[in-house]
Amino acid sequence: MDYNPSLPEDNHNITHTHPLKEFIILLVGVLGIFVLAYFVLGLLVDNAVNHISPEIEAKLFNHTAFSWTTIGTDDTDPRLQKLQQLTDSLRKCADIDAQITVHIADFDEINAVAMPGGHIVVFDGLLDKIKTENGISFILAHELGHFKNRDHLRGLGRGIVLTAMAAALTGPDSGLTRLVTPTFQLGQAQYSQGRESLADKTGLHSLHCYYGHVGGATEFFKNILKEPKDGIPLSHYFASHPQMIQRIADIKEMAEAENWGSNSSVPLTF
Repeated sequence: MDYNPSLPEDNHNITHTHPLKEFIILLVGVLGIFVLAYFVLGLLVDNAVNHISPEIEAKLFNHTAFSWTTIGTDDTDPRLQKLQQLTDSLRKCADIDAQITVHIADFDEINAVAMPGGHIVVFDGLLDKIKTENGISFILAHELGHFKNRDHLRGLGRGIVLTAMAAALTGPDSGLTRLVTPTFQLGQAQYSQGRESLADKTGLHSLHCYYGHVGGATEFFKNILKEPKDGIPLSHYFASHPQMIQRIADIKEMAEAENWGSNSSVPLTF
């Protein structure tokens, strides 16, 4: 009998699957677990922020160094005085008891941000696009809507969860972690279209409460639509919002549903 050496048909130490296929299966499985974990942790974050009062929020975040490069923080700056006065009046209409402090950031970016601890940062680039008091009031009221609905904490919490998961997966100093870290930087939270629409509704209610009408609510968005598409430094704030044309239509629909008229706007003077 001739001896013909051969490998056994079944060998648990040798796989018959291509290594690339095994890698893809493993990668998909790990990513699936992380996506599920992010979804579950996100729901927990959403539930937790509902129990964080503005007072607790202030204690948690007001001791954090305020690192924005700001201008107009001097109480004598007429722009800051006007924005603060409007915010104080609008937050009463929004039924917000906590103090909200306004800051002006020296950036060309077209943006306004609700920040933890009771701060609203308005960028110079946004102020350049608004010509009426009613128009800037709606932007401020919209950000107050995020405060009222706790959206700024939801975005921050989800960003921290995402960064922590990336660090757990690839290490704290990895390229992936550095890529996703900015998602929880203050002012970088992106909200869903549903949260944005809810903030618009809250803002519209506050605008009507303060002026007796909702004129100027869509001014900013109409002005942006008139601008050339290239060269406008639109921030994540607007990139995460519904399409502007649809947003204008939604705001008008909200106003019509409440039978809120649109009278003339007051010119913005600083």
